[in-house]
Amino acid sequence: MNASEQIEGIEIKVRQLALKLERLQRENAALLTENQQIKANMEKQEAMISALKDKLENAQSALEQQANEETEHSKHLKQLIDQYIIEIDKCIDWLHRN
Repeated sequence: MNASEQIEGIEIKVRQLALKLERLQRENAALLTENQQIKANMEKQEAMISALKDKLENAQSALEQQANEETEHSKHLKQLIDQYIIEIDKCIDWLHRN
């Protein structure tokens, strides 16, 4: 093998490496773009999750408050019913005596 054949062989290998480098650079650029899109989507989803968590906490708080109010209302109604029962018992006693 003479010097020109060796130079041609080296030149072919250099061109192949240059093509491979270009292909890898394109793939890298495409992957970087995809990575940025994925990060942006992930940030949007995290923001959505955070907003949903806030809504869930607010809803749970409202439900707890409503349950407490209903409990208070139930206690009040029970007291009223107890008072009415006492009054009815008094009326029945009065009727039995008269």
